[in-house]
Amino acid sequence: MSDKSNVLTLGAIQELPLVDIHVHLPGTISPRTAWDLGVRNGFISIDNEHGGVSWRNGPNSLQLNAPFEHYSNIFKQPIILDNGPVNLEYNIDYQSFKSFDHIMATVQGHRHPPGGIQNESDLEFVLKRYMHDCIEQKVFYTELQQNIRIAYTIYSGLDTQEARLKLYSFLKRQIIEFAKHDIILRFIHCFNKTQASLSDSTTYNRAVEASEWLKEAHDAQPGVFVGIESAGHEKDESGWPAHLKAGYEAVRDIGLGCEAHGGEATGVEHMMDVIRMLPITRLAHGFQVIEDEKSIFEVMDRDVTLVMAPLINMKLGACLHTIADKDGHLIPKSKSHGGVKSYIDELYQHPFFKLIREYKGIKIALSSDNPYMAGRLIKESIIALAGLSSEYIFPDGTEPLRSDELVQCCLSGIDAAFCDDEIKQMYKSKLSDWIKKYRY
Repeated sequence: MSDKSNVLTLGAIQELPLVDIHVHLPGTISPRTAWDLGVRNGFISIDNEHGGVSWRNGPNSLQLNAPFEHYSNIFKQPIILDNGPVNLEYNIDYQSFKSFDHIMATVQGHRHPPGGIQNESDLEFVLKRYMHDCIEQKVFYTELQQNIRIAYTIYSGLDTQEARLKLYSFLKRQIIEFAKHDIILRFIHCFNKTQASLSDSTTYNRAVEASEWLKEAHDAQPGVFVGIESAGHEKDESGWPAHLKAGYEAVRDIGLGCEAHGGEATGVEHMMDVIRMLPITRLAHGFQVIEDEKSIFEVMDRDVTLVMAPLINMKLGACLHTIADKDGHLIPKSKSHGGVKSYIDELYQHPFFKLIREYKGIKIALSSDNPYMAGRLIKESIIALAGLSSEYIFPDGTEPLRSDELVQCCLSGIDAAFCDDEIKQMYKSKLSDWIKKYRY
C-alpha cells in the first residue's frame, strides 16, 4: 500500500494540468449539445402552448437507412422540459458497442447525412462547447479525432478537394481560438475501418486515401492534422491490420503520427497483430495485453504507449479472456491458451492497475476517449480511478490510483503526443509546478 504522500485528493486533481491525446470529436458532444443541434436542424420542435413548454419530432427526418427512426430516439425517454431539457441521457445500452456506435454516427451525421452536424456553424458550435470543457478541466494539450470526410457534409456545395481544403482552414482557425485560452488543439484523421463505415471503398483504399488527405492537409495547413487513427469493432475482418498497412506506412513516411485501436475486444492475439503490422507508436485501449505476459514485454520493447480509458471500457463491456485457477479464481489467459471471455464488472478489476504496478517499464496514458458518449471527461475519470467517486467503490485491500502513478500516466501521455518538443517541455514544466505545490 502507498504512504499518505501518494494519496490523491480532489483538490489536487482539480488543479492538475492535463493532456488528452485520444478524444473522438463526436464523443465530445454532450446530450445537451446533441439536443441543441437537433433543434437547430429541425429534428426537434419546441412548442410553447397554454403557458407550458413541450417538444415533438420536428419537420426534418433522418435518412431511411439511419439507425433510428427519429433523431430524438438517441435520448432515453421520457424527456422533461423546464427552460430546456432537464434529464437528457443518451440511449446507450449497457455493454453495447452497437448502440453506442449508432448514436455517435447519428449525432455526427457524416456516415448517413443529415445528422446533428450539418454545416460549419454546427461544427463550430460543438468545438466551442468542447473548448469550455477544456478550460474547466485544465486541459493544456488535446488531440481531437475527426474523419476529414465530414467536409463533404458541411461544405456540400463544393467539390471534394475544395471542401477538404476549406475544412483544414476552418480547423486552423479553431486552433487559434483555443490558443487564446492557453489550450493547444490538434486534430487526427480517424476513419472507421470496418463495414460500419457504409463506404463502398475497401479498407485498403480508405487507408491509402487517408494518407493522401493527410499529405494534402500537411501541405495546405501544417500542424492542423498531426496523425492517423482507425476505429471500428475488431471482429470485422475487413478492418484487420493487413488492410491498413500501406496507408499507415505512407503516413509515417510523411512524418505524422500513427495510432490504432486494439486489445479492447477480441483478444491479445489481434492486438499484437496490430502492433506488429502497423508502424504505430501508441495503441488505444490495449488492456487485453494482460492476457499474455510475453506480449506485455513485447509492447515495452517496441516502445508502444497504451492509451487507456477504463470508464468507457466498463460501460461498453470490457472483457478479458480468462481461465479458472485451482481455487476457482479467474486469471487472464489468451484465447489461444484456453481463455474464455468474461466481463470486467468493477473498475478496480480493470487491468490498468495491475499493468502499471507490476510492469514498471510499460507506458500507459489516460484519455477521455468519448467523454459524453459512454465515457467521462478526463478529470472525472481520474477522480474515479483515484477512488474519490461514490459511483465506483474500491473494497478494502484494493488501492486506488496513486499520485506517482498519475504523474507517470501524464508523462507517458505528453511523450506519446504528436507534437513538437517545445510543447512537451511546456507541459512538463506545468506538471512539475503541480508536483511541487502538492508535494508529491
